Amino acid sequence: MKDEEPKRHDSLAFHLSRISYYLSSKLLNFERIKNFNSEQNLALKNHIPIVRIDSIKSEMFFERLKILNPDIIVLGGGWYELLPERVFGFPKYGCINTHPSLLPEFRGTSITRWQVLHGVIKSGSTIHYVNERFDTGGIIDQLELDIPFPNSYSPQQLFNLLGQKGAQLMVPILRNIESRSGFLEERQIDHNPEFYKYFKKWQWKKDDLVIDWTKPLDKIYNFVLASTQEHYKYLGPMFNFNKKVYFLRKVTLIVKKKPSDFASDSLFVVLTGKRMIGLTSNNSNFILQLDKIQRYDSKPLILRRAFNPYRLFESNLNQLFINE
Repeated sequence: MKDEEPKRHDSLAFHLSRISYYLSSKLLNFERIKNFNSEQNLALKNHIPIVRIDSIKSEMFFERLKILNPDIIVLGGGWYELLPERVFGFPKYGCINTHPSLLPEFRGTSITRWQVLHGVIKSGSTIHYVNERFDTGGIIDQLELDIPFPNSYSPQQLFNLLGQKGAQLMVPILRNIESRSGFLEERQIDHNPEFYKYFKKWQWKKDDLVIDWTKPLDKIYNFVLASTQEHYKYLGPMFNFNKKVYFLRKVTLIVKKKPSDFASDSLFVVLTGKRMIGLTSNNSNFILQLDKIQRYDSKPLILRRAFNPYRLFESNLNQLFINE
């Protein structure tokens, strides 16, 4: 899945895409979380020139960089390829980047999805200098964000919140660099080495999206939440039931008030509210409420509206959940 090319906010194509997205959300029953804002629209609105380039490593870009002769380069959310030293070292004040995690934890891309998947209880935004490796340059400043438990932030919501944190940091940092006429003090912070590694781009391969029901329910919840998509035409977490394949689109994690007492430690279907069902077991402290599922088959997309799965499971209450 590739992100769509942003359209000008004042163009007919932009307005038609918004209308199409709204109608699709009504038809397929998904929440509208697509961000129609873009750096391009912001630049156009403020009459800032836009330079489009396929690779920042190209001679054409470097020649343009010399003409622009910037005092500093600011990367908003990173760049998909490593910057060569002649680029990040060109401006007199260097090159800085905003990264949506508390570096050195969670380096890499699709990083809010990885943080949701790992169930972090604290995240944040980091401003750091760019060097020859991804997300390893000296840290200038950070702002933390506490994550509630159970987490209800989708990757998109988390990215937005961390972007706001980064914006709070960036303006005073730029003013300090200018007033001090040079580089700011860098620092490194001691974090859990388990998350120092580089996280690669999130994959949407079908085999990786099949839900493993042997995992703890809170881990399954994190996986479904981390896989949140802006449109239900895209793939998502999958499971089989009654010889049919479904996407599990939305779930709620409920902390149990009292232990379960089933005949075995397998997953059972339970009632969680009026016409709402969930899955739990004796050895779990949680109930995974199934809020919204969608058929995945050969039917046209227009016929695959997401729905509350209660009607599929109402005859299986307090019975084993059979994943075929």
